[in-house]
Amino acid sequence: MPLPSNLPPAFHRYQEIGGVLDFELVEPASGDIDSILAGFRAMLPDQPFDADLLRSLGARPIEEARFLGDWYDPQSRRLIERGDFTTSHGHHLHDPPRVVLETQSIANAVLNVPQPGTGGQFAYAFSQPPYPLVARWGEVQSLFDAIRGFILPPGVPAEILDWYSPRLPEVSPAFQEGMEWWGVYLFSIHLPSMRRLTLILGNATD
Repeated sequence: MPLPSNLPPAFHRYQEIGGVLDFELVEPASGDIDSILAGFRAMLPDQPFDADLLRSLGARPIEEARFLGDWYDPQSRRLIERGDFTTSHGHHLHDPPRVVLETQSIANAVLNVPQPGTGGQFAYAFSQPPYPLVARWGEVQSLFDAIRGFILPPGVPAEILDWYSPRLPEVSPAFQEGMEWWGVYLFSIHLPSMRRLTLILGNATD
C-alpha cells in the first residue's frame, strides 16, 4: 500500500527498493488503544478487520532491544546477518555485518532465521523481505538508521507494543499468508513527549 505523505523520504525510498514493512504516522497522538486500533484498521482499508478481537488479544510492552531483535548489533549499530558463512577463500564469518558480506564471495551459508511469532525482530523484517532489497547494503543501512532515528529518536522515552498473536488471521484475513512462512509483524510506538504514534505492519509470503 502507498505510504502516508507525512513520512520522511527515507520511508518512501525503503518502499521503492522492495521493503515490505508498512508504516502509518499519527500526529498529534495520545497513544491510547482506540487510536492504535483505528490506525491499524486504516492500514488495511480493503480488508475485514476485527478491532474488538485485537483489543481482547492485547499487546506486550517490549524494550527497544527486543523490538530491534537479533539481526541488529547494538554495539556497532549495524544490521547483521545471523548465521555462519564460508567465503570462497575458506574464511569463516559468524554473524557478520551485512555490509561486510557485500564485499565477500560466499561459498556456503547457514542462516539463523527468527521463528515467526517469537516477537520483536524489526531489523530482520526490515532487511530480509521475501525477495531481496534492490539496493546496495550501504544504502539499506543508511535507510535503517534514518527510519530507526525517526521512530525511536535517541533519548526520547518510547512506549513500544508488540501486537503479534497466532490468532491474527481471525482479526483480518490479510494476516493469513504471512503466518505461513515469512511471518507477521505488528507494532505500535508512541512517543509521549512528542505526541507521535508510529504503526508498523509487516505481512508477506513467498
